[in-house]
Amino acid sequence: MAHPSLASYPPTLMAQLRDATAAVREPLGGRVSWLDYRRYLLRMYGFHAGLEQALMASRPLAAIVPDAALRNHKAALLAHDLVVLRVAPRELAELPRLACPAQLALAEALGWTYVVESLTLGGKPLAHQLARRIPAEIQRASAYLRCYGDEAPERWRALGIAFDGSAQAQAEGDRVIAAAHDGFLALGAWLRPALQPQAARIHA
Repeated sequence: MAHPSLASYPPTLMAQLRDATAAVREPLGGRVSWLDYRRYLLRMYGFHAGLEQALMASRPLAAIVPDAALRNHKAALLAHDLVVLRVAPRELAELPRLACPAQLALAEALGWTYVVESLTLGGKPLAHQLARRIPAEIQRASAYLRCYGDEAPERWRALGIAFDGSAQAQAEGDRVIAAAHDGFLALGAWLRPALQPQAARIHA
């Protein structure tokens, strides 16, 4: 009896998420100054601070991703970096934040978690790239970019195992994918003010 080929198996949820969101990811790139970097972190703070409370309130998410609470700490890392870059704590409290529902349904929580965690894969390489442009700032203020350190690939694999091993996540697959796609679009729109060329660029 012939064994079915690997190609006959449906793609995993993580593979579907990767393929469905490949065209809507928007990292920080190009030549940057310390001011550009600070503007980027300010926007990322508003993004994470607005989203983390909604993710923390999602009990079904914690049932599928057991370490979800430990993953939702990135706003604090961004606050650290911004204070180093001379942003006063009172200014952080006044920053605009991404508008999120008080609670997210499971599919939306999973989709947004995929967006947030995917950013960690490029953090360390981005820090290395930026260190050539703004070495002093990256040495002192890159807690967010280096949030998982050398464990970033392993944390990503663990997330994939959690997603792909959950029958409930699989059943909600289309909604999870739609939420992740929308999440990347929302992230791109949120970051756009920080990525626009400025009239007076200060390059390191």
